[in-house]
Amino acid sequence: MKKSYQKIIFLLISIVAVSTLSGCTSDKKVKNYLQALLDASYKNDAAIFVDMKLGSEEEAQELYERGIDTGVGVFCSKLGVPDAYRESFRQVYMDMLGKVRYTVDTAEKQSDGSYVVTVTYEKMNIFKPALERYQEAVAALAASWQDAEEPPAEEALAESVYMEFRNSMESVLSEVQYDEAATMTVRIELLENIYTPNTEDIAELEKALFDGE
Repeated sequence: MKKSYQKIIFLLISIVAVSTLSGCTSDKKVKNYLQALLDASYKNDAAIFVDMKLGSEEEAQELYERGIDTGVGVFCSKLGVPDAYRESFRQVYMDMLGKVRYTVDTAEKQSDGSYVVTVTYEKMNIFKPALERYQEAVAALAASWQDAEEPPAEEALAESVYMEFRNSMESVLSEVQYDEAATMTVRIELLENIYTPNTEDIAELEKALFDGE
């Protein structure tokens, strides 16, 4: 498994791409719009999404599952986890997303008609502590394998290694720690009379929610 936990992006693009806001709007409506996208993407909570008529609950669920599929693929690829073990990481990935902390504070209209939305967040410390636990666990496994009369088969060894990382993440998530609250902004741009989140800002927010550079 690769030792880097950095630059793992959790994309909400599947929801952002189809959930644009059009027509007359206001600071409150734009604020709620970003809240709806975040809640539907991370928390699997479609309440505001449906209330704002961005789509049905079933559509929100479909978009959430699509985002999870994409996210788990990126997650496993970045960590060097083979596709054969991808499904084993799905629940821990969903649990991790569900624990992100953010608050959509205010939206302010700009002179060009776009909005700047301020978001308060607390960075989750998950990858570094999970990696540390994983390395300790694998070292203990290696010692036990050396002492064994008959070492496990190669496939069993590989599965043990990957499952140790999943277990390490589960352990860290059970008592996960966060940095102090910080703020950043997300632009909601008016493109062809449709309000759309700036994808670069969305990517920066996603990176800010989790430890790693």
